[in-house]
Amino acid sequence: MVFGLVLISPILGHLGIRGVFTVAATLAVLFVVFRGGDILINHWFTGIALFCLLMSFVPAIYWMDARFILAPVFLIFSLFLIQLADQRALDIFLTIATRMMLILLIGGIIAFVLVLNGARPLFEIANGDGRPNYFFYTTFSNSVWRVIRPAGIYDEAGTLSFMVCGVAALRHLRGRDSRLTWLMLGMGFITLSLAHLVYVFFHFLAERIRFQNIAGVMATLLPLILIVGYVGGFEIVEKRLLGRVAIAQSGEFVGDNRSARMLNALDHLRSNPSAIFIGAHPSCRFDYLVCKEKYPLMGENPLSPIVFQGIFLSWAYYLTLALLFLAPVFGRKYLVSLAIGALLLQRPFLLDLGYSLIVCLLVAVTIDSIVTTRFGRRLMFTSTESPVPITQIHARNRLRRRDAQTE
Repeated sequence: MVFGLVLISPILGHLGIRGVFTVAATLAVLFVVFRGGDILINHWFTGIALFCLLMSFVPAIYWMDARFILAPVFLIFSLFLIQLADQRALDIFLTIATRMMLILLIGGIIAFVLVLNGARPLFEIANGDGRPNYFFYTTFSNSVWRVIRPAGIYDEAGTLSFMVCGVAALRHLRGRDSRLTWLMLGMGFITLSLAHLVYVFFHFLAERIRFQNIAGVMATLLPLILIVGYVGGFEIVEKRLLGRVAIAQSGEFVGDNRSARMLNALDHLRSNPSAIFIGAHPSCRFDYLVCKEKYPLMGENPLSPIVFQGIFLSWAYYLTLALLFLAPVFGRKYLVSLAIGALLLQRPFLLDLGYSLIVCLLVAVTIDSIVTTRFGRRLMFTSTESPVPITQIHARNRLRRRDAQTE
């Protein structure tokens, strides 16, 4: 599952490694490791996977474009990995993912300081949307002015922030050391992401505030605060982060760059009601650069999934939002799930590789935690379920073929 945090990187696209090929290679490795017959398929996964594929046939037939059938492949792949995982695998994933995020954030801080002292990028690559992504010694960044917004190995700083928040939410739900979680969240402010600030607020509300935790957080964040102050970064933080929550004369937040796109999407749905079911155009799902030439900007908002690909492909996104937003009804600690749902409003990329894994994993952990707390039994991440081995499926198919031949 850790590879899911890496596969979203534009570095792989720059090297010509496409996500579908990576999924196929991963599945092949799994079959070799488990020797095929030992891989277990859970009933809930089979049902969801078949439903996703059946729904994808509708836009595929309408647009006469077979690519729509493969549109939910990353979502199905993420669910496949999750249904294979047990408690030990989940804990190992969290440990590695935490270390990975800390390494990326440390690299971001180093590059931030270097750029403040005049460092220039070593090279650049192109993101999936065509924008340049510059490499500054220890991090990438596509946002460069007097300073940079570090993106780690991702396409932009907001993606790094999202991954950090996702790992932090999983750590919280799994009861991991909150001091390390807060250290990671504090370092995440180096991305200068407004969404990061929103998540941290909800994470704070979800925590049980204790004096020792607060003291530990302040002790771990103090070195970062001193570094920012030493390099003169307080003014930058004030202008580029806190300044984005200021209210302009028009009454809108200065940092709001999603409302106009959502209004464009709403206008398109009103003028083209059929887009609700089959999307605006195949290019909006498979070639965003072409889509931007055909239509006004409509991406990165809660309406973009339905306007780009229709409800037959976007139903999973809206179901995910509903589950995450309802989670706090079962306890304050699930405010972190709501917070990730809030981030998904501006990053509705559930069908994209990387995003699908971290979001599906968070939903699975949230549901499993609620069921375990209320009913005393685990729903997921355990071998006590009633999975169906692949060999059993093959045996059933052979018997059916033999019976058909006999008839």
